[in-house]
Amino acid sequence: MGFLKKLFGTSQPAPNLPIHPDDKELVKEYDIRWWESLTLDDCKAFEQQDNVAQMALFMKLVEEDGFSKEEAAKRLRKSHIFYYGTLKQRDDEPLGFIGEDAKLPYILKDRANKAVMKYIRKMDKNEIESASSMNAIVRNLIRTGKI
Repeated sequence: MGFLKKLFGTSQPAPNLPIHPDDKELVKEYDIRWWESLTLDDCKAFEQQDNVAQMALFMKLVEEDGFSKEEAAKRLRKSHIFYYGTLKQRDDEPLGFIGEDAKLPYILKDRANKAVMKYIRKMDKNEIESASSMNAIVRNLIRTGKI
């Protein structure tokens, strides 16, 4: 427990997250324990960090690199993992990323980050480019037992 938490008490626990039926097979006991170790503030920070990083890259792709908004969004999905905290967020998908490309539940964030560090950073650029999205790559790594 950090110094400020000791001083001011603990924060609210992480909220219970609904898991889409298509994603239930991906979630392990490890993910549940990891999520339960978080606070609501941790969860909000994750979402804020993800949003800032995604928006910064999106703006760069559109404003500096000259991509259309649609093409920039597709490129963004190949370099960032997208998550949902509610089932409505999972379904809020203007570019039609569904199936293997659908958003992942935030409860998988720890293992997804490990996938990036251990496997995805070492992947050939062409292998990443040939994938439909980073979410599809992460799903494949989970299903094959690599993470």
